[in-house]
Amino acid sequence: MHQGKVIAVGQEAIDENEKILIFFGKGVTDGLRPYSVIQEIEQAEDIELAVGGTILFGEQEYHIMYVGHLANQNLQTIQHISFVFSEVPTDKLSSSVYLTPATLPEITEGMTITYS
Repeated sequence: MHQGKVIAVGQEAIDENEKILIFFGKGVTDGLRPYSVIQEIEQAEDIELAVGGTILFGEQEYHIMYVGHLANQNLQTIQHISFVFSEVPTDKLSSSVYLTPATLPEITEGMTITYS
């Protein structure tokens, strides 16, 4: 189990119609910052997400249904990951993690994200 902390939420990061959250570490570019949730994770290089695992956004629990082949590498190196809150489609995003339930969690600055 690893934990990250939300240090900023971009003003365009949450869109109820999109059902996707894009997370980056502190090194996010200025162009992506408004659309991103910025997180800080100690020892991100040790995280290995897998189908059947869980992600907690604060106390809100989500189950991992699919992990794209680039998702762990991006999370470990630049703390970037895209969370998609939907059923797993035929055309999956290679850098994304698909989670259920298919509802966006409430995200706030200072909250803990638990990867397990």
